[in-house]
Amino acid sequence: MSEEGEGQMQTQKRFRHLKRGAGWAAVAATIGGAAAGVAGCGSSSSDSSASAAPAGGGAETSSATYVAQAKKISADAQHGLVYSPTDAFTPAAQLKVMTSWLGPSQTPPVPKGKSIAFVSCGAVICNETVQSGAKIAQAAGFETHLVNINGKADIQNLNQAMSSAIALHPSAIVGMCITATQVADKLEQARKAGIVTVSTCDPTPTGGSGQFDAAADYANGLSTELLGWGIVADSAGKANVVAIKDEGFPAVIRKIGNLVHVVEGCSTCRVKTATWQVTDAADSAKAANIITGIINGNPKMDTLVMPYSVGMPSAVQAVASSGRKIMVYADDLDAVNQQTLHAGTLAMVSSVDPQLAMYQAIDQVIRGLDKAPYVKPEQLPYLAHLYTKATVPSTGVGAFQSLFDYASVYRKLWRQP
Repeated sequence: MSEEGEGQMQTQKRFRHLKRGAGWAAVAATIGGAAAGVAGCGSSSSDSSASAAPAGGGAETSSATYVAQAKKISADAQHGLVYSPTDAFTPAAQLKVMTSWLGPSQTPPVPKGKSIAFVSCGAVICNETVQSGAKIAQAAGFETHLVNINGKADIQNLNQAMSSAIALHPSAIVGMCITATQVADKLEQARKAGIVTVSTCDPTPTGGSGQFDAAADYANGLSTELLGWGIVADSAGKANVVAIKDEGFPAVIRKIGNLVHVVEGCSTCRVKTATWQVTDAADSAKAANIITGIINGNPKMDTLVMPYSVGMPSAVQAVASSGRKIMVYADDLDAVNQQTLHAGTLAMVSSVDPQLAMYQAIDQVIRGLDKAPYVKPEQLPYLAHLYTKATVPSTGVGAFQSLFDYASVYRKLWRQP
């Protein structure tokens, strides 16, 4: 764990705040389905400089303005940690580089003799996240359990995983990409048993019947929003994008929706979505066939967006077999995407830091066990970064530590050495 503390804090003072730029174009409709048509890239908004050209300037001026904004945001996201007060879509004017801590300033004492069960969705990024969480929790004094490592993400298996977690009689359960609506009865069982439940990577509501008690939501809505800006910037406003969406996960629906919103604001770009399920992505032959079909059905596409690393080898193979120049972008810097980016077959990866997400989730657990108020979403904070081959770290877990020493902040909040 980094101990550079003050030095890194001083380094952050060099980061600039993003310019208070133009507003956003309104989105006319959400695009869905593998055969969805190309969305109109113009905007109906008349007050956005991203879509409304200056008098006498024409569409090219508007496009140039939007591309310049994209390059600014993309550059800042590649050099610092971009902050948003929400993980819903964030107007460009509200994005900024974090130069000082924007999260909680105090936490109740860490309780003694408590345990946390971390439940993974089974995917690589989920496994990496909960394994990081277990290490952090153990260092803070919690007993820990890991459930569903390398398991399946179907509803039946996730319900079984939650039942297994409850059977361990933990003080708290942290669910990684476990959708509340899919395990609502298990969350009620946990509540009746006095188990605190905290979600990350799931944007569904909290605090009610059949819901998690609290959340420390993965900032993947923000990270893919930044990825959209990166695509517009890299292509100089000429990208023709197909983004794959998995409608089985609210987090994926949100993050692909945010990316589409950004690319739609570019009047000279094109974007559409295709839909698959994680079970399709996990089947290499099926994933390759789906992506080959997407490529063949979109002769002008030059950009493919993957929502996660599942199916990435099939995507790389399908693109290579097509003989076409198609840039591949993805969310989540897990081990698979990290290796693919390092190999040069990925153009860019947007990501949060799984370790930071776990510090945030465990902090919520501490509050829940103390019956103290939970941290509000806008105070978590939400942070994301863009990686290229030139900047890819050896792992995404803890990668943000080189940009901001959040670990020392939480150690102080938890009164640890």
